Amino acid sequence: MILEVFGPSGAGKTTFTSGLVPVLRYHGCPVVLQIGDRRHPIRRAALKLAYGLHSKWVGQNPLTTEIFELLPPKSDLWATRLKWHFELLIQVWNAALASNETISIFDQGMVQFVCSLVMFSGVTNQEKIARALDLVPKPNLLVRLQAPREILESRLRERQRHLGIVQRLLEVDLQTSLDNIRHVTLVGELAESFGVPTISIDSSHASGRAAALDMIARDAIETMQGSFTKRADVEFRYGKLQATMK
Repeated sequence: MILEVFGPSGAGKTTFTSGLVPVLRYHGCPVVLQIGDRRHPIRRAALKLAYGLHSKWVGQNPLTTEIFELLPPKSDLWATRLKWHFELLIQVWNAALASNETISIFDQGMVQFVCSLVMFSGVTNQEKIARALDLVPKPNLLVRLQAPREILESRLRERQRHLGIVQRLLEVDLQTSLDNIRHVTLVGELAESFGVPTISIDSSHASGRAAALDMIARDAIETMQGSFTKRADVEFRYGKLQATMK
């Protein structure tokens, strides 16, 4: 089973996934946490550049070619970095699919990647975005984290205060991250239109976090047992849930 946590920068995806793992393990579920690339940004950028040079000689996955033709990043540097990330994501995702008895949790999965391409390409054409979502494999369950814009901005400003000069040059600037909030909303709505079971969680406060984690765990267990909850049931159980976390 693949569970993807999706949302704008500052929504608390990494924090949420880290909190979900012990809950699932408490319920007896084998879990693998696929946290996004957290290496030092200079080393990470160098590795992605090396991949870009390598791909010119040996080629790349046909899916990568098609996705990037739909949503081509404006910056060559970001195009190279994102291609590196997507190729790696495909490998890890396929490995997760092969492990039927394990829950793999992604905090930077396929839906999030499409959102990144929308941000860096500037393409907001819904038909192209929908085509990109149609091409990529979808998770069994999408957990969408949301928070008011002012809270996201406060969290992002605090995060940037802890970045060094070089790190700031290699990471997305504050305004771009804030502009991406509307992209996340658009991609999330389109993903749901594909029938991807989605749970929406307000990450503004700490209250309700335990209840949300427990409900997600129970749904994951049902999926693992072969009785995957139908979309209508998921909407009934979670549609009005405003679970919150810090």
